[in-house]
Amino acid sequence: MSQIVDGKLYQAGSTRSCAVKLVVTESHISIIQDGAEYGAHNLNSISLSDAIPGVATEVRFENGDMFIPNDKSWRVQRQTGSLLSTLESHKVSVFASIILAPLLIYWLIMVAMPALASKSVDWLPPSVPNYMGEQSFTILEKAFLEPSELDEPTQQHIEQLFSNATTALNLDKQRYQIFTYQSAYFGANALALPDGTVIVTDDLITQLREYNENKLDSMLMAIILHEIGHVEGKHGMRLVAQSLSNAIVFALLFGDLETVGELFVGASSTLVQASFSRNMESEADDFALQHLAELGYSPSAFADAMDSFDANGSGDFLKYLSSHPAIKERIEKAKRFK
Repeated sequence: MSQIVDGKLYQAGSTRSCAVKLVVTESHISIIQDGAEYGAHNLNSISLSDAIPGVATEVRFENGDMFIPNDKSWRVQRQTGSLLSTLESHKVSVFASIILAPLLIYWLIMVAMPALASKSVDWLPPSVPNYMGEQSFTILEKAFLEPSELDEPTQQHIEQLFSNATTALNLDKQRYQIFTYQSAYFGANALALPDGTVIVTDDLITQLREYNENKLDSMLMAIILHEIGHVEGKHGMRLVAQSLSNAIVFALLFGDLETVGELFVGASSTLVQASFSRNMESEADDFALQHLAELGYSPSAFADAMDSFDANGSGDFLKYLSSHPAIKERIEKAKRFK
């Protein structure tokens, strides 16, 4: 059984074409021009373009000639084509791909890339989080922070508490630093940067004092340990890595690779605006609860600190973080901790 199809033949090295007929048998393919055979080829020696609906299949011969059929739906019978061609030629496969493609994208963005990004952070040299922390700190100072209005003895006391914590936990004192700032934007908050910089606001100290001045040190220590937990867990860098990895996935899917470079340039800004995930917050909470006892404080200090936010109507531990676990949930966790 043979196939006969009309089309145009483009000779190798030329843009000119001529009308021919292609005769395809089980083992050979012949080119007929003006009733005479122009050439014959073994069927296994030709190459075929992918079978895409609405697009003519190109037949390329070993001598460089190319045949394009007039009938865009025509296919060489022996053609099995690539996996893409096979999938596109079956309705069930097409329907399945419509469902599976979004699921694959979801899995890449929500599971695969975050996991890969988190692992990749462990391979980064110390210079990377140090640079990110410095850049983020510069942005914060210029846009959101003002010099602290706390008196000098209070600031020194906060620095001493922080020094006690880093000493007890055997942390690098050159890496870990604490600063106090006034911030109308952040309000009563604390935050940590990848390089070990911890920032607490004047409003946070005021809030803790108003809640229970006698427990100020223990509550502040609970918050400091929470922030150190973010640094030790490399949460800031994990956020940036996940954000960049997802951007790369979208760039590859939609062919916009130029934006990836821009994202690397703006990574520090991304870190400032990002929210820690619930898992990261839980990890930082666990770090604080586990180390409070080592420093001579009760885990209930963490519950008191959380309750001060609840009593103050803050709602979340940090204003700029939207994905924290509920305050009451964290209070109950601290009370149950042993």
